[in-house]
Amino acid sequence: MHIKQLRSFLTVADSGSVTATAEQLHMTQSGVSRQIATLEDELGFSLFDRIRGRLVLNPRGLAFRRHVRQTMDSVDHLPHAARAIADGVFNRVNVVATSSIIHGLLPPAIAHYVSKRPGLPPRVIMRSLREISDSAPEEDFDLVLAPMPIPLPRFRVVAKIDFELHLAGPVSSFPVEDDPIDLGSLGGLPFISLDPFATYQEGIETMLAETGVEVTYVCETSSVVTAAQLVRAGVGCAFLDPYISGSVRGPSVKVVSVRQKLMHAYGIYAPSGGPLSHEATKFLESVLDYVHSTQGGVSQGNLET
Repeated sequence: MHIKQLRSFLTVADSGSVTATAEQLHMTQSGVSRQIATLEDELGFSLFDRIRGRLVLNPRGLAFRRHVRQTMDSVDHLPHAARAIADGVFNRVNVVATSSIIHGLLPPAIAHYVSKRPGLPPRVIMRSLREISDSAPEEDFDLVLAPMPIPLPRFRVVAKIDFELHLAGPVSSFPVEDDPIDLGSLGGLPFISLDPFATYQEGIETMLAETGVEVTYVCETSSVVTAAQLVRAGVGCAFLDPYISGSVRGPSVKVVSVRQKLMHAYGIYAPSGGPLSHEATKFLESVLDYVHSTQGGVSQGNLET
């Protein structure tokens, strides 16, 4: 199979149209159709079903698209990588992280790293936990940052960052001015649920049940960042990590700790079977330096040896 076939496949998969694909790739419609047919012949299975005049990926096509997109992302990155090598940047670190970490913990840690390592721009990619688990060995990540406890194939934990979850919500939602606040005073407040992907949501609900507190869930989201923005918009309260919660603190949003502490952890993972590269070690040190310098919420950030 050829790159042109794979690019045609992805474009048809995204647009659902041979006509749109032909226009976008400057090809004829018959040329696009021929490339898809040839690809399916080589694979030995069909990729699309035709529904109401549109081409829709079937289950095999959906599975194949995930692998093709990863491959094409790597191919598209090659010119940039070649330019970096030509400029003398050989050892840049490749980091992948989940959404909440890449929007909260990482930006200040990256700023610290970049200030110490000019000329070696890190490559930071956002992926879901499933995408990280399904990543191919050739993607060559130096470090992975993800919530714990999540087993990741081919990776080992090299550091663990423990922290206390903070409660963020509209100022008007808090019945008292205390900090830390008692869970018992939260009954009836509107809350944003982080089901099903925030690994600490079950712990939150267990703690609320044990203390006899009933809250009203007004929204459910799989994104911690979205939950933070909903708090800012006045929709309700949410338990957030100290890095995300700090970004929403303001005149209309209050962030407090909870007397009945609810702890969580992020793991920093490295590929199994070999030592960390020099640059990955430097990046890891920058993350942990930032963790240790953060006041409130962070209790640990230790490099495992």
